[in-house]
Amino acid sequence: MRSLKASSVLVLLLALVGGRAFADSGVPIRAVWKEHRVEFTYLGRTSSYSCDGLIDKVRALMTTLGARSRLHIVGIGCPEYGRPGGPDSIGPSLSIRFFAPALPDAAQKSDRGDKLAPVDAAFVPFKIVPDAFRNMSVGDCELVEEFADRILPLFTTRSVEKDITCVPYQLSGSDYSLRGDVLQALPANEARAARAAGSMR
Repeated sequence: MRSLKASSVLVLLLALVGGRAFADSGVPIRAVWKEHRVEFTYLGRTSSYSCDGLIDKVRALMTTLGARSRLHIVGIGCPEYGRPGGPDSIGPSLSIRFFAPALPDAAQKSDRGDKLAPVDAAFVPFKIVPDAFRNMSVGDCELVEEFADRILPLFTTRSVEKDITCVPYQLSGSDYSLRGDVLQALPANEARAARAAGSMR
C-alpha cells in the first residue's frame, strides 16, 4: 500500500515539474531570495531601442530566467526624463533592481540585517534564441550578447552554453543561442509534491 501511494505521488510530481532538476535527494533545493542592483547600458550599434523598447526587451529576458515579480527597471537619460541623447550618444541605460533565487550563504544577510527569505527552488532549462513569438530577432544579437556578459552572471546558473556571433551594423552573419539551467523558485504546490515524493524514498 505504501509503495502504491509513493508511486502515485511520484507520478503527480513528474506531471507537475516536468524537466525541473532537483537536488540529488529528489527534494527541492533550499535557496534564498537574493537582491541584485545593476546599471545596464546598451552599447550595440546594429539595432537602436527607445527606453521603453529596451525596458521591454530586458524585462522579457529576465523573466525568462525567473526574476521575481518585483522586478524594477527604470530608464536613465531618456527623453521622457528630460535628457535626450544626441546622435553620437551611447544607447539607453537602465537601472535594474530584482530578486532571484540563490544558493544560501550562511554568512550573507540582507541590507536590513535579517536573514534572506528562504524559497524552494529547482534548476530549470532556459533558452534564448531568435524567436518571433517572444519578439526576439537576429537584430537583438548585441543586446543578448551584452545581457549574457552583464546580467546573466547575477543569476545562479549551470551548464551555460553561449554561441553568439554579432556582426556590427548588419544582420547578415549574426546569430545567437544562449542556453543552460537557471535556479528558479518553485510554485508552492510543486514544492509540496516534490518534498512528499522525496520523503517516501
